Amino acid sequence: MTTTAKASTTTRQFKLKPEDRASGDMSQSEAIQHHYDNDTRFFAQWLDPSLTYSSGRWFDPISGTALAETLSQAQDEKLRFHLDAAKVGEGSRLIDIGCGWGATLKGAVDRGATRALGLTLSNDQLTHIESQGWPGVEARLEDVYAFQPAEPFTAAISIGAFEHFAKPNMTRPEKIAIYGRFFETMAGALATGARFSLQTIVWEDVDFEHSNTSLPETVFPESSIPYIEEVVEASAPTFRLVYLENDPRHYAQTLQEWLKNMKAKEADIVAEWGEEKYSFFHDYLRYSRLAFTRRKNSLARFVLQKR
Repeated sequence: MTTTAKASTTTRQFKLKPEDRASGDMSQSEAIQHHYDNDTRFFAQWLDPSLTYSSGRWFDPISGTALAETLSQAQDEKLRFHLDAAKVGEGSRLIDIGCGWGATLKGAVDRGATRALGLTLSNDQLTHIESQGWPGVEARLEDVYAFQPAEPFTAAISIGAFEHFAKPNMTRPEKIAIYGRFFETMAGALATGARFSLQTIVWEDVDFEHSNTSLPETVFPESSIPYIEEVVEASAPTFRLVYLENDPRHYAQTLQEWLKNMKAKEADIVAEWGEEKYSFFHDYLRYSRLAFTRRKNSLARFVLQKR
């Protein structure tokens, strides 16, 4: 790894390398930490100020009217969409699965939610949220399947976590069973009629056999992206589908903005974290954008209501 003397003595080792992991040997927690626990300060170099590491919402899916001109505006629009979809307002109790660095949790309490609880498997993200001191916000390092709420929540949101539930080489029935267990768990945490707003990357123009070998294991180990029909089938016993939108252009544009930000900070990033880390993430973002522009992947938003 090419680094300056400062980088070699003051930062953690770059972890996203094939030799750092063995396929099939990682727990879900280890797989999440493999990617997300790579220094919050590093991600802050190229994400928007809210540290939102998922696709923004750039335009209205029906009219095509632009909703945002900047990355920050697109992330604000995405946040507004999910909070509106889950009907978060005065007195709400929100559960956020895979809460990232907490932007959704803060947005909920800003709207008057009395409780906003985020579950994460990333130590770095937990530490960041706890350091903010946001009233009404709580984060836990906890697996959703182990979560047992004392009282039902009135709203749920999950953005960018669903991609990590299934594992590579699962059959379609196995994936649907895993997803079904997740939706059953979520239903058990929610009041009847509560809304659940879910955002996830999905496969689009990729056949099922090829999908099992298309997600780079060195980037997101032990992960498997869903197809839209898998989400619909798995959620049907416990949730009604209220709304669905599907368009890869939102993520392609978000990735382009991240790449632009990263390029602008290249010298700073290389000086502190090294050329190898910069190149790895730059290439990962570039190839990801290509997957969306070619419609291999798409970005889906589901609004569900507990039966």
